[in-house]
Amino acid sequence: RKCRPPGKFLQTTTTVSPGAALPPPLYPIIPDAQTIIMASSITMYCDEYHCSAGCVLFRFDTPSPQICILRNNRSKEYVLPKGHKDLGESIEDAALRETYEETGWPCEFLPTNIVTRAPPPGGSSGEMAKEAVAATREAIAVTLRNLDGKPGSTKLVFWYIAQITSTKQHQNTQMETEDLEAQFMDAEEAIRTLSRPGDRDVARRALDLVNKTRAALAAQGPPSKS
Repeated sequence: RKCRPPGKFLQTTTTVSPGAALPPPLYPIIPDAQTIIMASSITMYCDEYHCSAGCVLFRFDTPSPQICILRNNRSKEYVLPKGHKDLGESIEDAALRETYEETGWPCEFLPTNIVTRAPPPGGSSGEMAKEAVAATREAIAVTLRNLDGKPGSTKLVFWYIAQITSTKQHQNTQMETEDLEAQFMDAEEAIRTLSRPGDRDVARRALDLVNKTRAALAAQGPPSKS
């Protein structure tokens, strides 16, 4: 039987959303073994992976919610905005910075009702998934990419939900090496247009969370005047 060398994994892309059922564990192949050994934990050092962050960026000043996607004019792909975390930068700050740089749209995190295993401050262990109302700085998903690639190619992408804070798009915000065209589309059309299944899944989850949050706010009605 042919076996892959240690450290190689069978899955290539896995997206995990808070509250969702976890996928099967990663299975490293042990040379000369006749069985697949289940790995309960995997350690990667900082020179063995890339840490990235991005946003599903919404605007609501249109008849229906719109999502911003990027056309990569070199690869011809349509993708969500994301990029590498800089040294010393938080993942949350990286998500907003990269989204702004790649799209040109000033933005902020969008408070959204999510189901998460993160406990509230001072709370007990987050073993059970619970709803967090108006969560702002929480990732809705983490994508693992290139798990079977060459050493150092593994990428972790943290995804957030954001909204624009200005009706004016800034120009010349991209790096010289980037050639991206930002386009806002009707949310459903944007999801269909995205080239990567993983991006479509993340955008779909973001839209569902946004719609449920907006419906919950509408059901509450306007705040009462004291």
